[in-house]
Amino acid sequence: MDRRSFLRNSGLFAITTAAGSTFVMACAPSTGNDSAGQAAADPNAKDATFITPFQHIINYADVYVAIQEGYFAEEGLNIDVVGGTGTASSISQVSANQGLVGKAAAITTCPLIADTGAGIITVAQGDQKSQYSVASLPDNPLTHPEQWQGKTIGVISKGGSTELLLDAMSVAEGLDPKKVKKVVTGADVGSLEFLNRGEVDGFITYIGSEAAFKQRKIELNYLNTDEFAKMPGDSYIVKTADLEKEAEAITGFLRASRKGYEFVEKPENLDKVLEAVGAFNKVEVSDEELAKLKVEAQPVVCKPASGDYLSVDLPAWESAVELMRKSGIMKDAKRPVEDFVTTQFVDQI
Repeated sequence: MDRRSFLRNSGLFAITTAAGSTFVMACAPSTGNDSAGQAAADPNAKDATFITPFQHIINYADVYVAIQEGYFAEEGLNIDVVGGTGTASSISQVSANQGLVGKAAAITTCPLIADTGAGIITVAQGDQKSQYSVASLPDNPLTHPEQWQGKTIGVISKGGSTELLLDAMSVAEGLDPKKVKKVVTGADVGSLEFLNRGEVDGFITYIGSEAAFKQRKIELNYLNTDEFAKMPGDSYIVKTADLEKEAEAITGFLRASRKGYEFVEKPENLDKVLEAVGAFNKVEVSDEELAKLKVEAQPVVCKPASGDYLSVDLPAWESAVELMRKSGIMKDAKRPVEDFVTTQFVDQI
């Protein structure tokens, strides 16, 4: 987890490129006007900033919709959305008081909290199912971690979440992750070429690239990482210091976000969802067919069995913490799950 360590109180964070180079960068301050298309703010509304993990993409449609449809305004909030440059930027900017809410997965936040003392905590779970799967050819499918022992698997970035998930899948089955060779294949449809050329036996893909493959009628076998290493995915985080003093704003943010998710899942709202996303990133919705597939994938990943978006799956968090310890992703062996996630806010919405 060294590459994700950041210097607390310094406003610095580490970014690792797809090529494996690491840079330490200063947190970018909020532009104050990154929320394109937002209606004129209520002068009495509370200003707050949401930091995305990565730019402006359909994965964060709940927030864009909540702005467009006035859900945040109903909660007395004026939300500015700043596109992050990676999960590290979302975490570091929230930690440095440059955003009220950020987003990151348990596999990133838990080790930071436990092993570096990061003052953050998850307050709602966005992804109920992993966005990531091990993709392989249908006539030679990978269905169990033992099948890639001694083989080569492509990951989105070296040392990143996808490599950690791949290792955790092996450890969960009592296998040695060091016996699996990992190479960087990236996060776009070009990763398929590594498989077609026989350079990898499988590769990690995510819902966005899966949607692109579906659009192109490319058939692959997908083994979701949750099948062997269930880890709560991208979830909403805040500073622990803000739990009490910003309780009303946090609850309001999550209530509006849940309404946004409920809006996104209705097929009749597709045009408005694309409009909301397009206000922040026109390129993301320029291919309407692909954008529709990405929107349709959101409820699949984000809607829990209860139907209540943002619900926290505590048993999943508990098992994830134990697996992170077992696989060496997290060194701490004592901190309780309550140090990593709280249900106090989702219980109120």
